[in-house]
Formats: sequence, structure tokens, C-alpha cells
Amino acid sequence: MNFVHRILKSSSASSSPTVHKLVQSELQHAKLIYFGEFHGESRIISFQTQLVKELTKCYASVAAASANNNSGSERTDGDAPTLHLIMEHFSQDMQPILDRYQHTSQPEPKEQQDEEENKAFEELMTSYNEQYGTEGHNLHPYRELLQFCRQSTANESGSGSQGCKVKLHGGFIPRNQAARLNKEEFATKQEFFQEMSSKGYLPKETEPMHHALFEKTGAESQMLRGSREHQLLIQSLMSGVDIYSPVENEEDIDGANENEKESRISRLYQAQLLKDHAMGYKIASLMIEHAIAGKADKYMVITGLGHLKHYTGVPDCVHGYLRQEALLNSNVQHRNVALDLLLSLNRPPIKSSVQRPSLSGIGSALIGCQMMYEIYLEETYPPMIEAAAKAEDNEMEEDVKRKLLNDLYLRNPDLLDQYILNAEAVRGPLLQYSDGLAGFQRPCADFLFVYDEDDENEIDKAVLEEAELSGNNTQKCPFHHGKANENVDAKAETIEAYERVGQTAGLRGNAARAKAIMTYLGYTDSDLEYVAADIFNFQGVANPHTVANIQRGECVLDIGSGLGIDSFLAARNCGADMCNKDDVSEAPFVVGVDIAQSEVNHAMARAIDRGLVVPDRIRFIRGDVEKLNDALAKANLATDNLFDVCVSNGAFCLVPDKQKAFENVFKALRPGGRMAISTTTVSDPKQLDPSFEWPVCVKMFANLDELQAMCEGIGFKNVQILDAESPLEGMELPADDEVVDSSDSSDKRFKIHGKYSDQYEFLQNMDMDELCKVVTVYGEKP
Repeated sequence: MNFVHRILKSSSASSSPTVHKLVQSELQHAKLIYFGEFHGESRIISFQTQLVKELTKCYASVAAASANNNSGSERTDGDAPTLHLIMEHFSQDMQPILDRYQHTSQPEPKEQQDEEENKAFEELMTSYNEQYGTEGHNLHPYRELLQFCRQSTANESGSGSQGCKVKLHGGFIPRNQAARLNKEEFATKQEFFQEMSSKGYLPKETEPMHHALFEKTGAESQMLRGSREHQLLIQSLMSGVDIYSPVENEEDIDGANENEKESRISRLYQAQLLKDHAMGYKIASLMIEHAIAGKADKYMVITGLGHLKHYTGVPDCVHGYLRQEALLNSNVQHRNVALDLLLSLNRPPIKSSVQRPSLSGIGSALIGCQMMYEIYLEETYPPMIEAAAKAEDNEMEEDVKRKLLNDLYLRNPDLLDQYILNAEAVRGPLLQYSDGLAGFQRPCADFLFVYDEDDENEIDKAVLEEAELSGNNTQKCPFHHGKANENVDAKAETIEAYERVGQTAGLRGNAARAKAIMTYLGYTDSDLEYVAADIFNFQGVANPHTVANIQRGECVLDIGSGLGIDSFLAARNCGADMCNKDDVSEAPFVVGVDIAQSEVNHAMARAIDRGLVVPDRIRFIRGDVEKLNDALAKANLATDNLFDVCVSNGAFCLVPDKQKAFENVFKALRPGGRMAISTTTVSDPKQLDPSFEWPVCVKMFANLDELQAMCEGIGFKNVQILDAESPLEGMELPADDEVVDSSDSSDKRFKIHGKYSDQYEFLQNMDMDELCKVVTVYGEKP
């Protein structure tokens, strides 16, 4: 698929890179797959088509392996199971035209095959629109999928074990029949349901499944069985009300109470349920019929996401019908088959790495869809925010937005995943589904297909292949500019790298190692004790506090506050940590500014956990020191003459425009204020041999000999460039005690510094203390 997309797994908040790997690792042994779509979306249909093709390949492969093993417990004649594709787009009374479409003979020559395929599809379209004309879906986007299903049955004859056929089924009750429900008078509803049962759309009164059709009040109410969660979901889809955040008054959304069974919402919900029950009854009946016949078939359902989300609607109806069949059918075999299916569908699909796969399949899975525009990257992804700020009326041009999105997708898909998972449209339904009013028991989907809905934004196949070959999964220096990325802004790479740091900050690191580093840099025992559980999130190159000498009652600015450690120490030193929420004095307070939103989020959460008064006494905001005024103004803070002290520990290393950064610090300080900026510098730029490819971070280090003159030119007095006595080599540290399976980086803390393949192996042979020097820049504003 040559467009931006991600496939996210709810149980691990991780992604599957390709459809092939998704099928191989998660879906190939599923008995039933639900696919909730947005109708007619070409990129969703592309995913569906590829998914069906991959599934049929796997089914044929598993069948062949089963035949070779010949366990005797299941069918082992080498035939692959049939995949039954039940689609909302066709009503159940359209089955004859689907059967005719799939069983039209196909001639052998390729030219005639293509001609026959086109003719058969056009005949299907004519019958769909003219003979029936009730469903109204546009089938043209599904052409490739439908033709693949047809070809699978045409190849069945004489193919033996060579393929897996896909059988098409109509799923819903005809739309014109469903529309009658809310037009019927109460007295005639019973006749309506009896008519629908006689046509085979719903279970008859004599069938055990009929007990799952109505609410407990049964025939007296003629209200189809549903659930509160499902009704809230449908209501929220119509009204836009948030059901993933707790609300004080449930009546605000719970429009259909016991006294309002015939309310408008209730009637609309009943119409929805009628479709869900018809499809649920169809699926349950097919599965039981095939299992009794000894078939190891599998099933995939394609319908609108509202009919499946959170396993409500159709899945709930399937479960209800199988349950009644298992409880009440007089035939023991039927009861046992229904019970086996019920138990199977209540679990996730098995993985072949865990146990030997079942040919007939075990477990169910739900796939949902999400459009990329609802992630609102332009409001959260810093390069897009900056691009919008530079544009007229803050409206980013589409080609700029496409380029930034594609670059993020190709270069750092893991970071894209994190932005998606943090988006409100995804976080609630996929990860925090049980927290809100509805209290869902399961996520909106087991796998969420997030796709760029911009049909004009396509990525060249060669670029995709290059990205795959370069390996998004291989560890590279986040500040490396290869030839493919030579025009990428270094600042964007800095942001992306530290966003990844913030996203893994909650994972515990090596406290002993962090303690050794901080001790070496001059942090005291009381500092380490105060930092406590945050110690493994230390980021820095020196100790600016020894130079800043923060006093009680002062206001402190921390540039590049990272995960918050130096800001927390500043809060202790200035006394902000001793203030309570009722204290109305203006000082002291601490403001941490960082370029990575994930680090800001983590630091703010930790400040709250530590009991600090947020935001009056300490706050963390996203901002760029080169645009410090904008960050402070956005946080409703004064942009001039606000702070007594400014500290920074390592952030200036990666600031491209050092002059602008120091100018902004000068502006933010009050008269008499001071700065203590710890940063790494290059002792002699001439030592950066141009024949080597140096890391961009090294190229961005300040020239040591230029710093004093720069700061004095800005207006700082008493400027001192103090050796931080922070060597880059020779420090003896405890071994890294993180033990992580290298095959799975999902639970590993991301680190900026370290060895990145063989990329900068030459640095190991250089004296870094001779090349670079860590200093703290001190200066006072007159």
C-alpha cells in the first residue's frame, strides 16, 4: 500500500508493519474476523483486499501442513478451508446474484478471462442496481476484492489443495424491509417480526435462537435485544457526545430510559439492531451448519464500524444466538457445536508459536479504521506546528503537510504511532475504553487501521522500498543526516529523538548508573535523595545549579527541562516546593520549557505525583528557545523581565541558532538576573576533519572561543565560561543493568547517546575530551 498507514494493536499499543506480518503473526488462525469499515473508502478497501489475499494464502499453507502431519483430529485431505465473506453491501435476498456471479464459468485464455471478468462484474452491477436496487452501495471500489473472490471459486475445479475459495454472502436484511420497522403500529410489530422470520432474516419462534431476539419482556414489548453500551455508542455516533470521558450526569446522554422506550433515539436504535440481529443470526447459523458438516471453514465480516465497535452490535448478536443454541437446542450435537464455537470466539486467535494451530481456527478478532486527519498532527507534531506558524493565516499548504507526514512515516514510524496513540480520537476508544460513561469491556478494535485519507498523497514505490531496505527497525543515530535526509531540518530530528525519549520515560532505567553520573557531575547526596524515583530520567551534561546558586523566593526558567529533574531541584532551591495552593504570592515559581511534548507531559505528570503545586508553582510548557517569546506568551506568561535565574543542562548543545537563544534568555531575565547554561562545545572546529561524516549534534556544538564575545555582545555582564569538569571519557560507571529482549524494543527505554551500528565507529579512536569541552556559561543582565 503506497500511502501513509499504520496498523495498531490495542493489547500492546504497538504496530504491525505490514498486512503480511499481521496475518502471519495474529490473524491466520482466527475463526472469525470482523472488519469495521467506512464505506467506499479506496484505501480501506485496498487493505481489505490485501488482507483477504493473505488469509487465503495462509489457509492453503496451513491445510497443506495439516495434511502432511495427518493428525487425524480434523479434516486432512489437503483442501484449504473456505473463507466465507459476509458483506453488509449485499442484502440476504441478493444471494442468488452472488452465487451466479461466483459460479460463472471462466475460459482459459488470459484475454478471454479479463473480458469475462469485466462482463461478469457489469452483470452483477446491473442486477444489484436494477433487479434489487435496495442497498445503494457503490460497488466499483470493491471491484478487485469481488473479482478475487470470484476467481477463487473458478479455480476450485480440479485445484485440490492448491487454493482456498472465498464464498460471498449477503449480510443484512433488505433496507426496504428494515425501513418498515418504525412505520409499523405496535399491534402489527409482532406480525412484522413473524414475516421477517418466515423469510429467514430472523429466527423463528420455534428455534432456540429466538430467545436471543427480544428483551426479557419478550413478545409483550417487541423490543429487540441490545445493550446500554451499544445504545450509547450509536447515540454518540449520531450526536457527537463524548462517551469515553466520565460525566457527572448520565441523563445528559442516556436519552432512552425505562419511560422513553419509544423515544426517537430508541426507534433509531431499534432500526440499527434489526440489521445487527439479521447479520448475527446469519453468521451463527452458517457457522453451526458448517461445523456440523465437519467443515473447517473460516469467516470474515465486512460492515460499517458502528455495527461492530467494541464488539457490540453484530458480535454481541452472534454471541447471543450461539449461547441460546448451546443452552436450549434439543439435539446434543447442535448444543456441543454451538458451545465449542461460543468458547472459541470468546478468546483471541491462537498464535502458532504458542501451540499447534487448529485447521478450523480458534478465536475472533476485530479490525477497525481511523482517518489520519482526526489525529490532528498539525496541532501536536512540532514540525507541522512550525510550518503552519510560518504560513499565511496559519494554514499550512497541502504539499508541505504531505511532505512532513510522509517523512515522519518513512523515517520514524514508531514516533508516528505514538502521536496516533496519544490523539484523543484514538486514546479513548482504543486504550481507555473502560474509563468513560459507557464503560466498554473491550477496545473499539483489536487492530486499528489508521490511514491517510488524502487520495492524492501517494508515495513512490521506489521510495517505499528504499525505506524498507534502510530498515526503520535498525538502530541509527537520531541526529544522523544520510544522503536521503540531507535536506531535513536538524531541529526536526532533535524533536523526534526527544519525543521518543519522553514516550519511554515511564519505563524504569538504571538508577545506579544515573546516580554515579550525577555524583560525578557534582550533585550532592541531598540532591539525589530529593530526586528519588526520578533519578534514572536524568538528562544533562553538567550541573548548572552549582553556578546558578538559586535563592529562596526566586523565579527560575529551565531551558530544555526534559523529564524534569533539574526543574524539580530548582523548585526545592527556590522554595516553590514548600508553597501550597492557597498561597497567592507571585514568587517563587519554576517554568520548564522543552521542545518535545512527550517530555513536557511526563514532567508535568511527575510534578503532580510529587505533590508540587501545578501550574502556579511549577509548570512545563512546550517551546523552542529560539522562539521563547511565543512559548511564554502561549502559556499566558510575560515574555520580558520575568525570571531571576535561567538554567539549562545540555539543551543548548542542539540549538542551531545559539545567538538567538542567548538573546531570548537575556530578554526573559529581570534586570539583575543571571544565567547558568551548561553545554558542550567544540574546542577547535578545525579538528572536525571534513573527510569524516560527523554526527549533526557535534556539528551543532558551539565554538568554545566564540561564546564569551557572543554573550557580551548581547548585553550580558560578568560573563564567565566555566569548565564544568565534565569529561566525555574515562568516567567509570556501573554496567547497564537493563536486560531487554533485543527482538522486541517496545518495552525498552529510548536513549539519545550510545553506539549506533558502525556509523560513528571512528569516534571511538578519538580523544573526545580534546575535541569537545563541557562548560557552564554564566552571565548577568544589568
